[in-house]
Amino acid sequence: MDTFECREGLTLCRGRMKYPFDQAGRGWRARSARAGERAPSFRSISSGCDRVRHLRDDLVAGYQGRTVEDVFCGREVACPSGRCYVLESRSPITDDLDDRDPNRAAAAILADLTLVPGIGEATQQRLQRLGYRTVADLVRHPLYRRDAARLLDSVAGRDTRGLVEWIGRRHRRSDPLLLEASRFHAPETLVFLDIETLGLSARPIVLIGLARVEGGEIAVRQYLLRSLDEEEAALTAALPDLEAEGAALVTFNGRAFDLPFIRERLACYGIRADLAAPHFDALLFARRRWKGPVPACRLSTLETEVLGVEREDDLPGRMVPEFYNLYRRTGNPGPLVPVVEHNRQDLISLVRLFALLRGDGGR
Repeated sequence: MDTFECREGLTLCRGRMKYPFDQAGRGWRARSARAGERAPSFRSISSGCDRVRHLRDDLVAGYQGRTVEDVFCGREVACPSGRCYVLESRSPITDDLDDRDPNRAAAAILADLTLVPGIGEATQQRLQRLGYRTVADLVRHPLYRRDAARLLDSVAGRDTRGLVEWIGRRHRRSDPLLLEASRFHAPETLVFLDIETLGLSARPIVLIGLARVEGGEIAVRQYLLRSLDEEEAALTAALPDLEAEGAALVTFNGRAFDLPFIRERLACYGIRADLAAPHFDALLFARRRWKGPVPACRLSTLETEVLGVEREDDLPGRMVPEFYNLYRRTGNPGPLVPVVEHNRQDLISLVRLFALLRGDGGR
């Protein structure tokens, strides 16, 4: 089949168009409007079973007889464990991430004497009065010099992974120093991760979403399972990004959910992976930064209250299993449209939130 490239880099097939995510959603709403019906908003899903049934029926009717490849603009990727389907898109970034600034990161970390074991706030004040202003000064202290030297070596070696663990042992995981440590990484080395699953544990991952900042844009790559048999291939295909040398991982609640879930699924297939990249969980920083002014630190709430974003159509994450299972039962790709778009928007908002957090140091 002949193909050509459109200006957004989306592949179009002659004689039929493969819809990117937002086009698929708009197409579905337009069909409802032409039929004289009000296109239901995904935001209304939680308001009642009738609306859920209406949404299901409309999606199935709108995409009857079509395939995943018909609807989504993607490509098939082959790896030793099988094949999977990859969707790629780009969006402008409206909140620029601060550039790499290792000197600022080093200065902030070394100014905190309480990072050295045995030093609390009172001891820090006493040591500062004695002339020990930074961790580097403590290298000549008879009691603290060994740990101070170890911390100094980690900072000098730009060992972000070690520093994240060190700071996490001495302070809360939401401490602004952890955001400062992220400044050892250029924006292009940050990998943003969000997954969609069929449940809370011991269930397959059905969508792995990754995003990176490239050339002033947010480049999103999504590994969508056309069948559950593709999970192993999707995990294998995503690993190079998750384990890229010099990369750091950014998630929203990833310490509690995304990373443990991925490790569990990798173990299920016997796939060996380190997943040892430095990890910055934006949820923890967001709670520290906006817990008072914002009623709840859910990503959707932060979108509205902090980013000023109102999703026109959104599928709540808790509905992903139901919609994916509907696709599995019917083979109709319609229910996947809001699943893919929900994940893509989550990644875009995560990038923007982390840009704001890093910009003001999370304070």
